[in-house]
Amino acid sequence: MTLHSGVEKIESDRLILRRMNSSDLSYFVAIHSDVDVARYIGAGRPRSEAETQQWFNDIVASYEKSNLGQLTIIRKSDGALLGRCGLSDAAIERQDRTDAPRKGWFFSTHVPAGIDFECVPELGYTLGKENWGQGYASEATRCVFQYARGALNFETIMSVIHADNAASLAVAKKFGVAYVDRIEMAGRSFDRYHWPMAQTF
Repeated sequence: MTLHSGVEKIESDRLILRRMNSSDLSYFVAIHSDVDVARYIGAGRPRSEAETQQWFNDIVASYEKSNLGQLTIIRKSDGALLGRCGLSDAAIERQDRTDAPRKGWFFSTHVPAGIDFECVPELGYTLGKENWGQGYASEATRCVFQYARGALNFETIMSVIHADNAASLAVAKKFGVAYVDRIEMAGRSFDRYHWPMAQTF
């Protein structure tokens, strides 16, 4: 996402969030290859280096195309990379289906031709396994949500969470997200939640 008015990063007590750069790529290649990390993101399987490179390229492109994007999470105390948190340029098809959930895409550039869709910023987060359970996801999420609502004035922000991902859902529920429906993304089912845009944290 664009960091307006000369702001180059978002900070909390323990964290810095900034746009990704090429020096981060090897870290994401490593965590995307971890079966436990990959289980609930995208297609639900470890990604190859080439797949992570394409994901990285899509994020960098989204910075310029839509003023959105995932941000690298850095721990202030030692400069360690912890994961990513940010807003993807996601898309949902407009037409309701009677035979299956509506389809969605994490990047609007991936929508096939001829499909009527709406773009909805998707707040997502993934941390390396060694960083789980320390409150980093909640802290980073709060930073992104507050910045997006205050500086970018979005009317709607969603999160898509796999039904079995209890830890990710617990983070989102701290902020009062509301269940909307079930959609299909990356070839499998995810629950979609909307964030409470009028609420402050």
